[in-house]
Amino acid sequence: CQFEHLIYEEVEEAICTLLGHPKFCPHGQKIPEGNCCIKSKEIVSKVIKPLTELNIKEKAKIAYLHTQDTKKLQKIMALGILPGMSIVLLQKFPSYVFEIGYSQYAIDESLAKCIFVRSGS
Repeated sequence: CQFEHLIYEEVEEAICTLLGHPKFCPHGQKIPEGNCCIKSKEIVSKVIKPLTELNIKEKAKIAYLHTQDTKKLQKIMALGILPGMSIVLLQKFPSYVFEIGYSQYAIDESLAKCIFVRSGS
């Protein structure tokens, strides 16, 4: 098919985005990743990230908590840290210090990696 050579790149990217960046055509053939697919992955991966990747003084909202270790999850929840809360990272070393509301918390890196935030919130 030569259809992709007859349209502007912006139109091609818009169609790809509209279709959800498909990996296969209706006939089962693999569709190679274009620039829009690569950009899409980068944007999505940057929206939600672990607390450890937040910048100092950056505001975010807790998106979810994720760990296979139930004791870590219980510890985080016992502190009252739950999805939906606004958070500001104050310090990264020697421990992660952050603020939720009027309270400040200090946790180690292993716990901070379990808290996923949506930056810019």
